[in-house]
Amino acid sequence: MYQNFKWTWQRKGKHIFAPSKDADRRGQEIIDFCDRAVDFPLCFYHYRKGGHVVALHGHLRNLLFFKIDIQNFFYSISRNRIAAALHSAGFPWARNFAKWSSVRSPYAIGPRYCLPIGFKQSPALASLVLMRSPVMAIVTRAEQAGAFVSIYLDDLICSGNDEAVLQELYTGFLVAFAEANLAPNPGKLVPPIDELVVFNCELRNGFARVTQDRIDEYFAEPRTAASQTSFAAYCAKVSEANV
Repeated sequence: MYQNFKWTWQRKGKHIFAPSKDADRRGQEIIDFCDRAVDFPLCFYHYRKGGHVVALHGHLRNLLFFKIDIQNFFYSISRNRIAAALHSAGFPWARNFAKWSSVRSPYAIGPRYCLPIGFKQSPALASLVLMRSPVMAIVTRAEQAGAFVSIYLDDLICSGNDEAVLQELYTGFLVAFAEANLAPNPGKLVPPIDELVVFNCELRNGFARVTQDRIDEYFAEPRTAASQTSFAAYCAKVSEANV
């Protein structure tokens, strides 16, 4: 029997699982393996220095943007897909570690055993699965068409200057996600538009900044001087590439 979590709880409507000591150790082995043996695509900004801020800066040169957010990303990924992705990457104990890395789904819809939020290896495993999905073919098509694509875990942003091309890519990504059994969140879909809010930041041609709502939310609670300095530096970083 795989006793791979200690307890579970909900935060902001999301189910979180606390891994057991054995599961955490195996999770670190997966992370170490990925660090050694896996080259994640450049468009995976959760694995690039600067993360979503660098991704935002990459979109600044373009006029139009669209956004696709994957609904219940981790919980959409089955144990079998985890095992297949690990095996494809050359991991020697794929099926065993897939069992240690999955939990009985807290949702009625979707795979019975799936990837949880809360395990340290979940982002890496989700990325391995996404790398093997039809979505990556559309990423390649987008880049060949001159569009810019950034993926940060469950958020995909694509930008460009040709509305017809972007609309075609938007449709193509929706089809690819459906083929990958990764359902976009209908409430967060944004078709091609000239201004976008993403990562609590405003984004348009040549301009990015932290939204006033996010700033107000931050200052709604008492903050230390060190925290305020750090937040101010982050806000400045978001806007430093503006033209």
